[in-house]
Amino acid sequence: MSSASADGAEHTVTLKNETDGKIWVGAGVNADGSAELTGLPTLDPGKSATVTIPENSGAGHWRGKFFARQGCEGESGSTFHCAVADCGPFADRCSTGEQPASLAEFNFDRADGMAPWYNVSYVNAVSAPITIVPDGVPPPENGGECAAVGCPTDLLSACPPENLTKDAAGKPIVCVNPNRDAKTAYSNALTEKCPSAYSWSKHDAEAGNEVVRQCRECTGMTVTFHGTGGGAPAPGGDQPAGDNGPQNAVPRPDKAPVDGAGKGVGLNPVDGASEALAASGAKWYHNWASSSAGVTTPEGVEFVPSIWGPNSVTEQELGNAAREGKHLLGFNEPDRADQANMSPEQALDLWPQLEKTGLKLGAPAVSVDADKPGGWLDRFMQGAQARGLRVDFIPLHWYGGDFTPAATGQFIDYLERVHQRYNKPIWVTEYALIDFSQGTPRYPNEFAQADFLKRSQQAMSDLGYVERSAWFALNTETSPTGLFYRGSPNASGNAFREVK
Repeated sequence: MSSASADGAEHTVTLKNETDGKIWVGAGVNADGSAELTGLPTLDPGKSATVTIPENSGAGHWRGKFFARQGCEGESGSTFHCAVADCGPFADRCSTGEQPASLAEFNFDRADGMAPWYNVSYVNAVSAPITIVPDGVPPPENGGECAAVGCPTDLLSACPPENLTKDAAGKPIVCVNPNRDAKTAYSNALTEKCPSAYSWSKHDAEAGNEVVRQCRECTGMTVTFHGTGGGAPAPGGDQPAGDNGPQNAVPRPDKAPVDGAGKGVGLNPVDGASEALAASGAKWYHNWASSSAGVTTPEGVEFVPSIWGPNSVTEQELGNAAREGKHLLGFNEPDRADQANMSPEQALDLWPQLEKTGLKLGAPAVSVDADKPGGWLDRFMQGAQARGLRVDFIPLHWYGGDFTPAATGQFIDYLERVHQRYNKPIWVTEYALIDFSQGTPRYPNEFAQADFLKRSQQAMSDLGYVERSAWFALNTETSPTGLFYRGSPNASGNAFREVK
């Protein structure tokens, strides 16, 4: 794919309003000949507009920033002013420097072979949370070039009270950095909540920081201004009109932490897994094995063993499970030839040996169609009933290829159908957004994934029969959908940690 710079086309910046109120987009430029922008859009909630960057005029580059002006009123050109990020008396452009606010900063420099450069800056202040996602390129699996930056999460709730400004109704609107050139309680709090955004002026000099990115192959960028309440959807597509899924899948206002349905993770014992597990806040985990060897289990966290396939039904592995577990997950995707690859009858023949562990026992976790009459799981469950075998709960796997907010409704529909069929507690032991329909897996950007994680946890917490869920996976070394990369949480990791 050729970049906009390579083929002579100018880059674009698409600006999206996912806050709960109208915003007036503001912009500023560096004092280096970059062209000032006029005709800036006003956006109602849920709306977007695209600006073409004037890279071919003036200095032959554009270096500048975008921000959300909020709480504006008055007549443009005379009495117009804004409560947040005020920058002069015009509704469609800025004539003064902006008051403290969140910034999306860019360097579109045609002379720089690594450009565009981009970052989210809370160095001066934080108001509406910002994310930046490159357009026209696939999201990288492990960060690096063309990775998204920022976090679609409530940041004002982390503001030290002495730095917080509220409106007349008592709603927080902006948190101002008391010292942009030093590490403070402000910068520490924002770095904890969103490590991929600047929180103080020297943040980019810290070892291992991920606050500035470049993307040579992109056609432009999408900047999303998110609501401070956390309920607005993140990048990943618009909800189809009239399609909110089942009523219990509609997210509740996120004024309190989401009550997780026994939140857990699936993990492999890669480097840093123990540290990531401890930092994640997971209440339980599994590793598709009978022993937790290779991973340190934090205090208060439960390891749940698995008997992966027919070759795992051994005295040693069953003994491992009995010693380390209270629950036991049955065979892993026996309906797939590249996984446990078992018939229902073979699984039923081996099942009494799993029962002898005395652990609470989950059915084999099929890859698809757990709700289908005559499917693999249905045949197993009918056979278990006929033979008098014990199944205490139903583990499920689910991967969604729809990257819009409608995915949550599709996910919950599946859980509902399975529960209605078997009337047993459900554990969701693998789930994420991955599209397998084209052969090569396709992934959403990390903020769409984080939004789905948050919405799905909210929805499952309303379902009394969902006892536990485990995100796939803990580390990006296992899957691009992982929550942690080299010990640092990404957007999904931060969303996961907010779930209580």
